[in-house]
Amino acid sequence: MSNLLGEIALRLAKAGAAGILGAIVYAIATGPLEEPGSIGLALLSWLSGAAFILLIQEGPI
Repeated sequence: MSNLLGEIALRLAKAGAAGILGAIVYAIATGPLEEPGSIGLALLSWLSGAAFILLIQEGPI
């Protein structure tokens, strides 16, 4: 049972980290790059954060 709770916590932590990275990307895009904010930009920012997490997790090979 504790392995299941650990796995759930790890997956939630990854989603949270992707959200934080996505928020940083969104802030950069809407701030210095002067893109208009939208739901599409927010979703793409979150996806880029998630992709970065996956790249770091899997490694170069």
